[in-house]
Amino acid sequence: MRNRHKFTFIICCAIADMIAMILGTIVFLNFANEEKIGWNALFLDKMIPITILSWLFSVTYFQLYRIDVLFSLEYFFRNSWRAFFTQRILWHSYIFIFQDNVLYFFGSRANLFQLSFLLFYFLLSRILFTLVIGEIKGWVFKQYTVAIWGFNKTSIELASHLETNSFFIQFLGILNENSTADYKSNEEFSEALSEAIHNASRDHINELYIVSKPDFISDLNYFFELGDKYCMRLKFVPDFSSISKKHFNSSHLNNFHVIKPRFEPLQNAYNRLIKRIFDIIFSLMVIIFIMSWLYPLLAILIKRQSKGPVLFRQMRTGKKNEPFWCYKFRSMYMNSGDESQQARKGDSRVTPIGKFLRRTSLDEMPQFFNVLMGNMSIVGPRPHMIKHTTDYNCHINNFMVRHFVKPGITGLAQVSGLRGETKRVVDMKRRVTTDIQYLQRWSLITDIKICLLTVIVTLKGDKNAF
Repeated sequence: MRNRHKFTFIICCAIADMIAMILGTIVFLNFANEEKIGWNALFLDKMIPITILSWLFSVTYFQLYRIDVLFSLEYFFRNSWRAFFTQRILWHSYIFIFQDNVLYFFGSRANLFQLSFLLFYFLLSRILFTLVIGEIKGWVFKQYTVAIWGFNKTSIELASHLETNSFFIQFLGILNENSTADYKSNEEFSEALSEAIHNASRDHINELYIVSKPDFISDLNYFFELGDKYCMRLKFVPDFSSISKKHFNSSHLNNFHVIKPRFEPLQNAYNRLIKRIFDIIFSLMVIIFIMSWLYPLLAILIKRQSKGPVLFRQMRTGKKNEPFWCYKFRSMYMNSGDESQQARKGDSRVTPIGKFLRRTSLDEMPQFFNVLMGNMSIVGPRPHMIKHTTDYNCHINNFMVRHFVKPGITGLAQVSGLRGETKRVVDMKRRVTTDIQYLQRWSLITDIKICLLTVIVTLKGDKNAF
């Protein structure tokens, strides 16, 4: 019953959105026919199919109608607008290719009325969807009852999750929340759990989560069979709160349950392929359209101000803690001291042109060649010198986690104001924490966003760039 209501609601949302997108295109076509612009006939004939295909691509990419997205209002609202604006970008890209008078189009009545209609629909529909989701539980004739047995930190977090997402279930809470029992043996625990399952069936509970320490559970098959006898679904959740303060990530490897310290999207080969394709395309565009003229220009300026090579290379720590040669435009005088010493504000080793290069981050441009060679990525944790990696690894426990992915030309830490010299270990800890956040939350959209923020930060100027 609850699944039928779920999928009915999802189908209704999907159909309503698709109808609205098509109606928006019809509104556009009606006004386009009235305007004396001389629209391209091929352009007009293909508008509805292009609308359908671009919308399907957008909602599929952002997984808008997936159950866990649709019934989490925060994700639903965010992905709705992401899908909407992505569809608009794709739709306008089609116009840019096939329509001659592009500038007039953006100010045309057809475009303005269509955009107004779609914006009004999305604002109104999302408000209505929110109201429906809030009331949908009351429409279910026979509700599916869920409860938790076991009072500990893990069960409290699970209860919070179930309460937040209880659109189609009746969550009864933690059954033994007020119990003061402290089980001293497996036999005592098994007796208490057997009684709890019996009492839960008497209260017509359909699904019972059992949260306990793994060492208390001696025979899972016995309890599963007991649950089956009472026509009740049992789900065991191991409580690791007593042995670790961190949140684990779990997965399955055939029949093996694997527990990992964190979720890493780039462990997925498909995600790595997407990131690599983005790196190659982006770096080729930069090398062809920017480095082709910028390299000789900067080479002349660097050579005129100081003797030495145009490029400076230094051994840095890469993915899997493997060293690689990292390239930069030389910004310091040759033989100007210890290379492992970080640049400081007003550093006398920096040449006049070097100050400009470092302040604008242009000294990092040759690293696009590192990206093509596969040593680096466009976005990722910044690579450190070998000595700094060794030093910080002794003071920061999870420092080497940032080397699970390729180092980047820019990164989340750099656009978050954490670039430049690290005078204290606490400064590096903040940078490492941010790098690990990137590793755990990677997506192609995140990479594109960081690239845009890098441009903005560079144009505005970063006080830590020197």
